[in-house]
Amino acid sequence: MSKTEERTAGPSIADVAREAGVATSTVSRALTKPGRIAEPTRLKVEAAARKLGYTVNQTARNLRVGQTRTVMIVLPEALYMGASQTVLEGLDSVARTLTERGYHLLIANVSRDASTDEHIVTTAFGGTICGIILMATLPPKSAEFGLSDAGLPIVSLHFDQSAQGIPSVISNDRAAISEAVTVLIDMGHRRFVYIGGRADNYHEIQRVNGVSSTLASAGLQAEALHVLRGDFNFRGGVRAALDYLQVPVEQRATAVVCANDDTAIGFIKTVLDAGLDVPGDVSVIGFDGAPVGAFMVPSLSTIQQSTTELGQYAADLLIRMVEGESIAQDERIEVQCQLTLRQSVREISA
Repeated sequence: MSKTEERTAGPSIADVAREAGVATSTVSRALTKPGRIAEPTRLKVEAAARKLGYTVNQTARNLRVGQTRTVMIVLPEALYMGASQTVLEGLDSVARTLTERGYHLLIANVSRDASTDEHIVTTAFGGTICGIILMATLPPKSAEFGLSDAGLPIVSLHFDQSAQGIPSVISNDRAAISEAVTVLIDMGHRRFVYIGGRADNYHEIQRVNGVSSTLASAGLQAEALHVLRGDFNFRGGVRAALDYLQVPVEQRATAVVCANDDTAIGFIKTVLDAGLDVPGDVSVIGFDGAPVGAFMVPSLSTIQQSTTELGQYAADLLIRMVEGESIAQDERIEVQCQLTLRQSVREISA
């Protein structure tokens, strides 16, 4: 590239950040939202920009006049390639809905660490996007700012963050798993195992509370439920099954409720290999509605999430916010799950 071409390209926001000794997100905020940053920092950034001859780019100007039509979606972590494809199915639904409405989708990440979160926040301040969907994750933060500091519309999908001021689209996890437990009680089951996910996960909190409260409401004592820790994956189901097999036969739970279908699949495979019968010795139910469940032997009973509907609602809600509709910060859309009973559960004598 010639020196003339280099001069034509001009300084970048990163150049201004280095000159001012601040983060790129700070530069973006100081130049596009000057009233929301400390004056000494703003003056330092403006001085650096003048020195280098930097002007706010066209995409940032587009953002201020509402012309950008790109939505950023933030994924929770490295994509998990299990049977339960709620994240990928939701992503597909969001993408299709945005495309139909004339918007574009930018996937912010395929993994999460501190540097990734810094990049996500910087992108939010960069003027290229008009809104953000958080997919089963809390808002990422940089060293200086949180995602909400960018002043963009944000919608949470799968996690209820309405109490934190982020409109949310969720499944009725607690009520849905409560219905499943009630059905198992009506089938005669009185001893239960719940195999959970990560302890601090929103879904885990909703689901384990749904199981325990339903058993208590049915008049069953605390010892009717044994909670085993999983991790929303096959390995968690295998580990829980090995613990289950250590319990004397006469004391074993007759019904196992799993935090997701992958956990249930790992559990079933392990107990079948050990010589047990499902559902003869133990009934098992999962959560998510993984398509492969219908083709298992025995076929897997599950609580089906409407991932397509969830994605559509989230994308539509964000578009309404981007286009200026007033949405309450505590807006909460709850999509109903559906209980599907298959061969992995059966009635027993009370």
